[in-house]
Amino acid sequence: MFPRYLALVCTAALLASPAVFGVSRQETSARQGELQELRGQMAQIKKELAQSEASRADAADALKDSERAISEASRVLGELDNARDLTESELARLNQDISNTRNSIQASQARLGELLRGRYKAGNVEAWRLLLNRQDPNEVSRSLTYLRYLAQAQQTLAHELQVKLTELNALAEEIRQKNETLQQLARSKASQKASLEEQQARKAALVRQLSQRIDNQRDQLEKLAADEKRLTQLVERLNALLRKQEAQRVREAAQRKAAAERRAREQAQAEARARQAGKPPPARPPEKVQIVTEVPDATQAGARFAGLKGKLRLPVQGSVVSRYGSNRGEGGSWKGIFIRAGSGQPVRAVATGQVVFADWLRGFGNLLIIDHGGGYMTLYGANESLLRQVGETVNPGDTIATSGNSGGMGETGVYFEIRQNGRPLDPMSWAG
Repeated sequence: MFPRYLALVCTAALLASPAVFGVSRQETSARQGELQELRGQMAQIKKELAQSEASRADAADALKDSERAISEASRVLGELDNARDLTESELARLNQDISNTRNSIQASQARLGELLRGRYKAGNVEAWRLLLNRQDPNEVSRSLTYLRYLAQAQQTLAHELQVKLTELNALAEEIRQKNETLQQLARSKASQKASLEEQQARKAALVRQLSQRIDNQRDQLEKLAADEKRLTQLVERLNALLRKQEAQRVREAAQRKAAAERRAREQAQAEARARQAGKPPPARPPEKVQIVTEVPDATQAGARFAGLKGKLRLPVQGSVVSRYGSNRGEGGSWKGIFIRAGSGQPVRAVATGQVVFADWLRGFGNLLIIDHGGGYMTLYGANESLLRQVGETVNPGDTIATSGNSGGMGETGVYFEIRQNGRPLDPMSWAG
């Protein structure tokens, strides 16, 4: 678009100054007509460009709705699976209780049957035998009363066990119905997600077609600058909301700075003493900078983010294909890193913090931002699904999203940034 635009501008400039070349009035009038025609063509190009941009924006917003809906459906399906597992476990426990209760009822019934058969065979002989044996009549009465009480207790126990069995059967049926309802809801949600994914595929294809159509009609650098501006404004707004919580953290940072300065003075004094003694100064420990392939886990839970430099683990297993500061193919430079990974892989929090943003953002797709305190934030973009919501506390190793290519990313994976007070930092200088 721009070479053609420049040619039109140059032609217009030449036609606007005919006297310089000594042309006639007729030639001037003709060229003025050509100039008007060229201006009309330029206006048409601008109009087409505006229409293409509007269409692409509409398609991108439609893609946003699909990706956001798929993310929510994935989260609900996960919760339904957990609920179904709980009901199945409860149903298994109740079935075991029912089996134990049935065994108790059978044993009680067997004991009661033996007692009744014995009483039937003996009849009143047992009482006459006790009297003929010249036992005390009172003792005989107590023995017979004991036998009646024993029979009544056996009947009462059997009745109570039967009532308990009835209640357990009713509860088990209720849980079975609940489990069936959850399964039906999960199937419905899965079907809904599949339909959403189909819609997303169609809308993504439309976005690709529109992007290909306007590749020669707009400057990609302006888009990247606008995306970066939106993200910077978002981070600034989040920082403004968190400033009240930073007072205590600032005091702690001042204390750590004072301690670091004290250690630096002690180091300098030690080096000065070593130079005076003619010895080489003690070597400073080298900074440890390396790429990690292991994902975060709970071993670093609760650690201050500032203390994780050189030990931080990247949020997903994969290949770092774009590094901080490197040139992007469409213009501009990376403010973070892009980790290529398969679709649907678990994306994990790199440190303890609180989710302060979880939504779709143009240029970054499904984006999740975690505040770690001390002005530090981590950003996870291009996700397929967001599994955490604003306000939730997360620990290192917690799954917060799944990898994808939302937001128009050319590859599948995760876009990862570290920022301090809104300023982007190189994530690889933090990796351990």
